[in-house]
Amino acid sequence: MGFDKTFAVNVMYPCASGAYLVMNLPTPPLALPPGFALCGLISANPQHAAAAMAVADPDHQRLANKMVQESSIFGFVAWDAVNQAAIVAIRGTQTIWDWMDDVDAAPVPCLAVPGAGLVHMGFQLVHEHIHLSIKDLLTKNCQGAKTIWITGHSLGGALAVLCAYDLLKNLNLGGPAGSLVPKLYTFAGPRTLDPAFAAKFNTEIPDCNRIVNFMDVVPQVPVPPVYKHVGAETLVHGGFRPLDITYAHHLTTYLAGMNSL
Repeated sequence: MGFDKTFAVNVMYPCASGAYLVMNLPTPPLALPPGFALCGLISANPQHAAAAMAVADPDHQRLANKMVQESSIFGFVAWDAVNQAAIVAIRGTQTIWDWMDDVDAAPVPCLAVPGAGLVHMGFQLVHEHIHLSIKDLLTKNCQGAKTIWITGHSLGGALAVLCAYDLLKNLNLGGPAGSLVPKLYTFAGPRTLDPAFAAKFNTEIPDCNRIVNFMDVVPQVPVPPVYKHVGAETLVHGGFRPLDITYAHHLTTYLAGMNSL
């Protein structure tokens, strides 16, 4: 399945946006896609990341610490019982400046799937905080799932990539691990994996749509050849402002770009 504009605008975009809305409790009403009900919120647990954080230097810990300080809530999981479909929506940060200084973090071995390849250290440390929460919500609420969609904006896009491969290899929802292949729509995601891991990801998770707005700087980092994008890119033209580098990165700008396709 390639890029579907209607699906991206009506299903994935509201979920990527909703991942930010749930950051602060009490949770506001979410405009979930028809048929979906909220299963629960993705929460960060520093204890789950303690081992990985302990061996990382302070500069590499900074990104995870900033995101957890911003909110312990990182998004949500929703479930459509009729169609047996789950959605995992993961937020980024409220400002890109929170992490751009850390974008050149060293690649390190993947912790979720040992031997898979190298990943961005800062993104992985964030993933370590939330991956057990995501699996717990899916295991408790989404048994028998036939489809898992994962979405996220900005850093949420990077976390969606790590989450997808983790779920592919480590989640059992009524069938053996590896039998349920996640599908992705990410918005403004940075590069996350080293080239060898990216090639492996593309082979094993072929349905990955990466939406990029013209002139958005975030999808251009970290720079190759250390890191490489995954999935198929859809370029949109939602607009940019020469004196406002963040405008092209806004999720609402991405919606305008998709609507103009």
